[in-house]
Amino acid sequence: MGISPVYLRYSYGGGKIISELLTINYGRKYFERAVIFRPHNVYGPDMGWEHVIPQFVLRMKELCRDSEDKQVKFPIQGTGKETRAFVFIDDFIDGIMLVIKKGEHMGIYHIGTMEEITMEKVAIEVGRYFGKEIVVVPGELAKGSTLRRCPDITRLKRLGYVPKIPFKEGLKITAQWYDENAHKKPNMSTKYVMMR
Repeated sequence: MGISPVYLRYSYGGGKIISELLTINYGRKYFERAVIFRPHNVYGPDMGWEHVIPQFVLRMKELCRDSEDKQVKFPIQGTGKETRAFVFIDDFIDGIMLVIKKGEHMGIYHIGTMEEITMEKVAIEVGRYFGKEIVVVPGELAKGSTLRRCPDITRLKRLGYVPKIPFKEGLKITAQWYDENAHKKPNMSTKYVMMR
């Protein structure tokens, strides 16, 4: 019997909070410079299999293999109206390098974009990559999921951060990698996709 995804989700978040508290309390006394960065929905080629975009791509690939119809029913968790703001790996690296070089002592920086997108739109764009029209089939939202996640990157922008890769462009690059490398995926279900 495995560990509940709810406990994994909360322990993941709890671990981040504890790390930040340790950095703040220990850093203010013992470090000349300590900065905290918070990544927000980083995506790109070869970045694991248990995130929403790889799961969408792999699920769509399976559906396309099983059906030649132009229109595909696509089951997801939630209604599809939940939103996220995704940051392509290249932009994330630019952001973290700025934080390392210019971030102020005890500063907290969100690294991401403010290009907020619904999960339904993500599914539609993935379908477009495969040449399919998508009909989202809503499902139960995973316990602990948030309806909206979009970082405020104003502080990072003051350091000179400007995300360069729009979601549509980054998605094409990412979808192509997962499409071409699907055979490398460990054996796991992609029936429903999880949001983070």
